[in-house]
Amino acid sequence: MERFIQCTVQKMLVLMLPFLLIWTIGTNAQQVKELSLEEAKQYALENNRDVRKAAMDIEVASKEKWAVTASGFPQVEASAEVSKLLDIPTQLIPGEFFGRPGETIPVQFGKPFNANYGISASQLIFSGSYFVGVRAAGIYMKLSKENLERTELETKATVTKTYILSLIAEENQKVLSKTLKNVQQTRYEVEEMYKEGFTEQTDVKQLQISVNELENNIRALQKQIDLTHQLLKIQMGMPVDQSIQLTDRLEAILTRVNIGPLLEQTFTPQDNINFRAVVTREELADMQVRRQYTRFLPTLAAFGSIQRDAQRDKFNLLDSDKKWFPTTVIGIRLSWPIFSGGSKMFDLQKARVERKKARLDKIEAREGLSLQYKQARTKVIEARDRQETARANRDLAKEVYEINQEKFKEGMISSLDLTQSHNQYLDAEAAYLQAVSDMLTAQTELKKILEIL
Repeated sequence: MERFIQCTVQKMLVLMLPFLLIWTIGTNAQQVKELSLEEAKQYALENNRDVRKAAMDIEVASKEKWAVTASGFPQVEASAEVSKLLDIPTQLIPGEFFGRPGETIPVQFGKPFNANYGISASQLIFSGSYFVGVRAAGIYMKLSKENLERTELETKATVTKTYILSLIAEENQKVLSKTLKNVQQTRYEVEEMYKEGFTEQTDVKQLQISVNELENNIRALQKQIDLTHQLLKIQMGMPVDQSIQLTDRLEAILTRVNIGPLLEQTFTPQDNINFRAVVTREELADMQVRRQYTRFLPTLAAFGSIQRDAQRDKFNLLDSDKKWFPTTVIGIRLSWPIFSGGSKMFDLQKARVERKKARLDKIEAREGLSLQYKQARTKVIEARDRQETARANRDLAKEVYEINQEKFKEGMISSLDLTQSHNQYLDAEAAYLQAVSDMLTAQTELKKILEIL
């Protein structure tokens, strides 16, 4: 019986094995998130912590705007109070009222138990500070939106640079891996030639040194790739334990690069988000000056209240047979500050200085953005030229290395010459990838200034 059960279980496992494999593969596939460059930027816009906080700032500004606006709406307040006088207040009355001239008679007025309830309302009619505050709240809302726009632009640029950096490391690793296979094959062939007595042992050892260095560099690059992936996930706001795979390839990104039209783009500092934010801050500084002026103006408000009072010798406030005495008031209140020791004047002068600083910031921002654009444009041109030169040098170094490989196999050059040409090729390849990285980074910076990321 036990043998029958074992056989049955084994048959079931064999039948289920394909389904288990499919489920395992599907589960692993779900654990790795594939990301193109555009998908990475979109994910960052939705999950980056700085972007999310900037969006929350807009929500806070919206609530603040409504809070300031609501302060000018009718204000209604209800109140109720119950109290007991432990000592009834005493007043001294001249004795003449009681036929006792020359004396003062103590008299107590009031009842020990008192209660009142009522409702009051007020409506602001005119307040310069209120109207300026409402406008300032709207400007602050605008500034929060501009901050979100600037944060999104910075985030896209940062993610783009890190994504490209990771692709550069992956491409470099591919080049080294391909080179490693070639060197390993050459070492094997030279080792066979050494066994037959056609070459020296130093040639084999020299090639082994190259293999060891390549293997070490590949491992170092893998660590760099892992670090750039971690950095990219942090910048996107993705959990760091989430595995990712970059689907864009470096060559594909390079084919999409079109420097000519980018250099022909016109740049207007006034349209840049950084300049617009500076202008908005100037508007806030101007509102602050106006607010200080309004502190010298009067405030006008209407008010009214209805109140009921009761006074009892005993605590029978709920007795419906006892009377409650009404008090109804309506009126208009005007308050006009006349003298405050000069503090308001000093606050006004300080606000004027801050407004002057904001205007200087605007001039500085315009000039600085124009300079940044010129510098970014120059860097793109220089990086493009360096990339073209580095590509030509890499192709030449690769051709020289391949020729020397054949010469080495034919015994025309030494292993040292082959190693030198091999190192020269790797240096040229690294210089080319660095030039590509510099060009793509410069292009990203120029696009960020033009706001076309």
